[in-house]
Amino acid sequence: MINFILAASISSFLSGLFGVTWDSVDEKIDREYPGIDFISTAQLHQKTQDMSVEFPVLIDVRKPDEFRISHLAGAVNLETGASISKLVADKDAAIVVYCSVGYRSAGVAAELEDLGYSNVQNLRHSLFEWANNDYPMVDAVGDTENVHPFNRVWGVLVEKSRHLYPSR
Repeated sequence: MINFILAASISSFLSGLFGVTWDSVDEKIDREYPGIDFISTAQLHQKTQDMSVEFPVLIDVRKPDEFRISHLAGAVNLETGASISKLVADKDAAIVVYCSVGYRSAGVAAELEDLGYSNVQNLRHSLFEWANNDYPMVDAVGDTENVHPFNRVWGVLVEKSRHLYPSR
């Protein structure tokens, strides 16, 4: 119990220090990309368990170094709406885009909508919340629990024990 309280206190301190909380992320996305659709990590995880549901095309819009550390199984790493449009010709295809926290992917979701795609959803809180919920992730060799924290500011939103930067 003491470890939990200490961890919560440290997390709260760092969030306050860096000014990054899930609420602040959500507010920024809602302000800059109004009208995009979302799917929660719980909803997407449920879809991965239900074989009777049509599974969306998963697009990870992070940088390749981030993608190599971990991603959702079956995801394709493409960073722009233009590159996604070359892969997915069907403008009605179900597409879920994600990044670290949902900000970069919100921009790509808006870009896809501008290109005429009608069934695009942004993964709310994206890979960081997915990892924090202990949902499965993979890398090039199989299952992983690691996450590229992007940087120290955004990294406060994912459990520190999961942080892994690429070796240079």
